[in-house]
Amino acid sequence: MPLKLFILNKINRVVIYTVVLTGIFGFIRYGQTPSIPGGIEVMEEVFWDEMNECTTGLASGMATPDGRPLLWKDRDVGNRNQEFHYVDEGGIPFIGICYSNEDNLEYYGGINAVGFALENSNSYNLPRYNGSNGWGPGDDDGEIHMLALSTCRTIDDFEALLDSTNEVGRTLNCNYGAFDAFGGAAMFETAGNSFERVDAVEQEYGIIIRANYSYSGNGLNNRAGYWGPNRHDRALATWKQAVDDGNLTVRYLYQQTARNLAAPDMDNYELPYPDYYRNYPYGHIPNGETVCRSTTRAIMVAQGVQNGERPDNSILWVTGGNQIGSIVSPLWVRAGSVPEEFDSPNGGRICNAAQDIADWVYEFGPRGSAVNTWKLHTPEGKGFWDWSFPMEDYMFEKVQRFLDSPSFNFDQLEGFQNIIAREIADSIEAWRPFQKVTEIAQPIFDDNAIVLHWQEVEEDVFGQAVEPAGYNVYRSSSPFNENSTGELVGFSEINGFTDRRPLANGAFYRVDVVF
Repeated sequence: MPLKLFILNKINRVVIYTVVLTGIFGFIRYGQTPSIPGGIEVMEEVFWDEMNECTTGLASGMATPDGRPLLWKDRDVGNRNQEFHYVDEGGIPFIGICYSNEDNLEYYGGINAVGFALENSNSYNLPRYNGSNGWGPGDDDGEIHMLALSTCRTIDDFEALLDSTNEVGRTLNCNYGAFDAFGGAAMFETAGNSFERVDAVEQEYGIIIRANYSYSGNGLNNRAGYWGPNRHDRALATWKQAVDDGNLTVRYLYQQTARNLAAPDMDNYELPYPDYYRNYPYGHIPNGETVCRSTTRAIMVAQGVQNGERPDNSILWVTGGNQIGSIVSPLWVRAGSVPEEFDSPNGGRICNAAQDIADWVYEFGPRGSAVNTWKLHTPEGKGFWDWSFPMEDYMFEKVQRFLDSPSFNFDQLEGFQNIIAREIADSIEAWRPFQKVTEIAQPIFDDNAIVLHWQEVEEDVFGQAVEPAGYNVYRSSSPFNENSTGELVGFSEINGFTDRRPLANGAFYRVDVVF
């Protein structure tokens, strides 16, 4: 929103000029950059950005430091309203991902009370079945999840379920990842009337990564962009590195894989990104082909059990909403419920709050969406990830202390997971980015005290009413270019500040809003 900043000096000079209130380092609008030629390249980037696809991974116990299998899914769909439901409809109870406020018993990933976990991603290089089955002509992966999670105890049970549907046909080709409480872990590449089973223990590193194609399908030497080759390759590289380092953990999967921002041809990157990627604005990374995408609406990492351990010790680690703005929370089927922050009539609080953050971080233009990395991390530690990653680390440590406590018992699970979810929702909703005003230089004369005055900030970047704690005032002898900081010259609790030691040759001033 426009603000007026007034500069006054001792000889009553008054200069008024307009400044703009923005996020941490301002919205850089695509229209301010040189125009880019249109054509197929631009069309493909926007198309890939809008594809509703998923990236998944499966690790056998041999690949993880604690011997527990892991099953990961980034759920990329158009509908941003996602929930996690506890389901007990007479079969095996389970927790599953679904669309908000839908009770049609279609789920898209989860884990059940006997330690069987399942998820899927679409596959575009397998032969399709062009008919319909008992579930109708539409996509049937939601029904297959529901049936499998409520009936299967082992991955062999799931294989038998797929066998039984070969003849009637499946309407959606998928890569189904699954593990059980007995050491089984496999990926099933399912076409319309056939499937291939790939066991994780027989693969290099004991891991399997899939995006939106199958290894048993066609075209592997010329992978189409919408199959997600960059997502596949980035995820696989991070997992291999983690296995080599003995660090393939839930925390690693969320912080290093699920939030990976590496775009094609980007061997490495740092945050904030201190460069231009192709024709995007400074510090922006396009995310149509990255693992971390604007269309990711929820994430699950199912963590199984060690040999001989109780199957219902399994944990479903989840984020509601986009991973850019969310924090991981644990769920247990044994708890017999999920917190209302993940399942309520008004949508999950965590999903809604995380999406608000993501909407602020992602910026959209003619080439699709891009991440303004200066909103995630800054040299001064003001970005959202500067706050959320330590918060997430604290949550992981809090969960581990709870599980290791001498007084632990399973009757405490429901209450504990409710506390964690509420703390996460409250914290994300309460977080506010620093906001700044940027102004034009004015000459400053020797021996003049410079008085700054600006309009009070009454709304944050999300449009919510706020009462700032105060304002940090920065000064620089040169313009505040490319997210530079300048010198902190003072803090004011009111909307004004006097610089009694101004620079003799003129200065630029910037005001950060502190919440």
